[in-house]
Amino acid sequence: MDKSQDDREPAFSSSILIVDDTLSYLELLATVLTRQKYRVSRATNGYMALAMVESDPPDLILLDIRMPDLNGLEVCTWLKKNPKTCEIPVIFISAVDEAMDKVEAFSVGGVDFVNKPFELVEVLARIETHLRLRSLQLQLQKQNITLQTSAEVLSRSLEQERELSKLKSNFISLVSHEFRTPLTTIQSAAELLEHYEWSREEQIEQLHQIQSEVQHMTELMEDVLLFSKAEAGKLKLKLSPVDLCKFTVRIVKQFQLGMGRYHHINLSVHKCLDIHSGGNSEEKISRFYDDLALKSQDHINDINEDIVEAIALVDEKLLRQILTNLLTNAVKYSGKGSEIDFELTVSQDSATFLVSDRGIGIPEEDQPHLFTSFYRAHNVDNIPGTGLGLSIVKRCVDIHQGTIVMSSQLARGTTFTVVIPLHIDSLKD
Repeated sequence: MDKSQDDREPAFSSSILIVDDTLSYLELLATVLTRQKYRVSRATNGYMALAMVESDPPDLILLDIRMPDLNGLEVCTWLKKNPKTCEIPVIFISAVDEAMDKVEAFSVGGVDFVNKPFELVEVLARIETHLRLRSLQLQLQKQNITLQTSAEVLSRSLEQERELSKLKSNFISLVSHEFRTPLTTIQSAAELLEHYEWSREEQIEQLHQIQSEVQHMTELMEDVLLFSKAEAGKLKLKLSPVDLCKFTVRIVKQFQLGMGRYHHINLSVHKCLDIHSGGNSEEKISRFYDDLALKSQDHINDINEDIVEAIALVDEKLLRQILTNLLTNAVKYSGKGSEIDFELTVSQDSATFLVSDRGIGIPEEDQPHLFTSFYRAHNVDNIPGTGLGLSIVKRCVDIHQGTIVMSSQLARGTTFTVVIPLHIDSLKD
């Protein structure tokens, strides 16, 4: 054998299993392939070969056809049935040059056929050829997987682009529609004040109408900006110490002066544990603070803000969004003069806010979609709205790692319960 041919480097660093019950051929092939720097393993019968392939699959198999007990054709048949080994190329070796052997060798999955006695140069060339083909096949499979992955990523990107386009369209439609009505009202009121003689009371009424519409537009703009931040992933939790009891009372007072002035808001504040007191557990349990009732504008000042403190770390801005949106919905979908229950319960590790109305209720088929952006229930008729309020509430609750639960019955009302985890221990540090 030519030394330069004998010492050449293989195209790929590969493992080869030689299966032959004739030891002279087995050792000859093993010696030559080892010198070519292939990793070589040996098997002297079909059962041994199957066990070795199962435990450590080689890159290529040289397989003798004529073997006792389990011949090469049967071994190859088993290999091709096994998903783990079916792709391994098998080169058959036979001492009998029979056409039927060759036909059957290829029919059971062999990739090539070598007759004994064989030329080593020819065997090496065939081995390298099939190893190269196998390597190209693996590369093609990897490329197909990469292309498939890229196609899936592209498909998701296109879907996201379509969703974004739809979102932008809804967004533009929302802003143009929701801003047009209050702007028209403001313009009409301003023209009336300019061109007609009004009594002082009538002027104040028109000015209140303008102020109300400006407030509505301001709240809408805050919702839009908050929604945009949430969609862009820029909405972050900014914790600060807040007295939850006084905070809740102030929100209800402000709300009663504006949108809620035609409704009766029943506010109840409960504090289950005296968070800041010392002593043992019994001493820390305080009385309930109940029935801080606010039933009309005339009773706003009846609420005593000098109630017990319940200070905790929350995001005040996001919490305000949660409560004002829930109150807005309760008022919007309830008749004038109806009652709304707003309850706060503060415990050692959480705050529970309950907002309950006696309004139109939410159809059962709409309830799973309420927190979807721009979604509105089918029974809202001509009641104005953006479909953003509850979506914003859900996002603000999620950022606090809290929970929100809704229950509703048609024509009987809706209740939202929000639980926000508190970071009270951090204040003690």
